[in-house]
Formats: sequence, C-alpha cells, structure tokens
Amino acid sequence: MTQVDQYKGKLGFEIRDPDALSNGSTAVVDTLEEYGHSVRQFQSRNPNLIRLDCDHYRVELRYRRHPIKPTQASAAGADSTETPLRSSLGVTLTPNHPDHCDVELSELLLAMVLRRLAEDLDVATVDWLHVPFTLTRAAFLGVFEDAETQAESHALAAADHAASDAYPVTEIAADIAGIHAAKSSAPLSPQTTPEAPPPAAPQVATPIDSALDTPPPLPQPTNGAKPVADGRLRGRACFEPVEVTIAQLEEHYAAMLQSPDTRATGRHALEARNRARARAKAVMTPPRSSGTAVARLGGLLAAMPQRMIATTSHLLRSPQLRGHLHIVCGATALLALQSSAAVAF
Repeated sequence: MTQVDQYKGKLGFEIRDPDALSNGSTAVVDTLEEYGHSVRQFQSRNPNLIRLDCDHYRVELRYRRHPIKPTQASAAGADSTETPLRSSLGVTLTPNHPDHCDVELSELLLAMVLRRLAEDLDVATVDWLHVPFTLTRAAFLGVFEDAETQAESHALAAADHAASDAYPVTEIAADIAGIHAAKSSAPLSPQTTPEAPPPAAPQVATPIDSALDTPPPLPQPTNGAKPVADGRLRGRACFEPVEVTIAQLEEHYAAMLQSPDTRATGRHALEARNRARARAKAVMTPPRSSGTAVARLGGLLAAMPQRMIATTSHLLRSPQLRGHLHIVCGATALLALQSSAAVAF
C-alpha cells in the first residue's frame, strides 16, 4: 500500500460566496464527528483559511477568489461542458500518523466530506484527489446515488436467496410432520403395543440452577421513591442516605490520617503552629507587673550609651566623612590654641 501524505479535493463556484468558508467548516465538522473523528482544535486566524485538528487528521479549508476561469467539467453520460468559475474551496486531509493510516478509508472520508459540502453549498464543479478531469455537481452526487441503489439491490437479492434456500427446508419439515401425524392416527393392532418410553432421569437441582432460576431482587428505594419498570431507581432513591455517606467519608479520612506521610506532615504543621502561637502571644500579651516594666526601661537606658558610642565610631570610620572630620578637628584645634593665646594670628 502506497503512503499518501495528503488527500486533496476542491469545489468550484460560479459566484463569489463570502459565507462559503464558514458554512463549509460547519459541514466538515459535522461530517467528521459523524464518522468518529471529533475536532479538538479550531483555528481561523486567516480570513480565508480554517484549520481543524482531529485525532487522526489535520483538515485544512482554504477559500480562494480568482478571475473568471473557464473549466471543462464532465457530466454523467455526456461530454464535458465549459463552466466559468469565480471562486473555489479547497479541502486537504493530512494524516497525523501516515504509517498507520488506511488509504482507502481516508479517500472515502474525503469523498463523504466533499459530498456534504456539495449538498450544503451552491457548488458547480468537484475535483477529487488526483483525478485528471473535473466532475459536475450532479455527476459527483450521482455516484453516491448509484452506490446506494446497488446496495439496496444486493440486499434484496440476498433476502430472496435466503428465502429460496429456506423453502425446501420448510417443505421437508412439513412432510416429516405429516408422516408423524399419520402414524399417530393409525389404529394399533393387537400384536403391536406401544412401547413405554424409558423413564426419564430425575433432575437434580444444583445451586447454580437455583441461582439462575431465582430472579435478582429489585433495589428497594428510600424516601418513598418507586422503581421504574426496568428495576432502576429514580429521584433521590438513586443516592444513599446522608448518614451513610458521612460514615463513609469519616472512615476515608481516618484511613488518610493513619498513613505515614499524613502523620509526618501533620506533625510539622503542628510544630509550626505552636511556634507561631508562641510568638504572637509574646508580642500581644501586656506586661503583668510594674517590676518587669521598670527592668525593661533600665535595660534600655543602660544600652543607650553603648548605642551612641557604636553609632559615633561607625560614623568616624566612614570614608565619606574622613576628610570633613580632619578639617573640623584642625579648625577646632586652631580655635583652642587661639583662645588660649598660645598662637597669635
């Protein structure tokens, strides 16, 4: 089987239909879903192009406008006629997995897509795959009508054949029934007495037979609901009571809490919660006695000189204030000397 990368078809229009692309995309999506290919993604970024992503195919619809283009279209049982085309709609099927794609099924899927488009749109011509000639709309749709007619004729022929085969069997069965009826109605001679049939073996009931013979019990609804004819419940009777559901949830949560991972996570969370509570309690709790406040104030006063000394030394070590500090120190020394009359200016 030859591998085909793309399956192409094209529809020709004698007019320029601005809604051909949107209407055609709807028809293509319906056809794909009808044959089991659900569309996962729909892209229409280009006003003249729509892409559809399916499970097995990528479908591309492209609408083109062009000047009047005379095209030779072939009709069924007639010669080709010249059809002026003003626009066209191209359909391209690209398999996502070409190595595992059936060529005949892909060609049939393209044919059904083109058929749906030809039925829904005002199509003049149809091009299918790499066929060297173009078909008219009537000729293309006539192929499907002929195929349906042949399928119906084959079905009728098969039914007639089955009936003719069953007729001799029916005659043979009727003859056998007549022979048995004649034997049963004939008088019995004294010499011939009917033989008694052998006694049938007693049937022993097995547990499997009793289980098969016993019909399954119908589910009894709660809250006054009645089952339907086929034994299924309706309304609130389809659900279990709330008490039963709560008990099941509690058992489920208890089993989850007993797992090692859950216990470790819960232990860490408990420790973090205790630490957070302790910090919040230390910040928000007011002092209980005046002695604690006095001690805290004394500690602050004792720590103030140390803080001032540390701040001053830090500022003196700063390289940005070093030059200014030298100037200030020099000026202070000169003023001290002048005030003491040690130096006269």
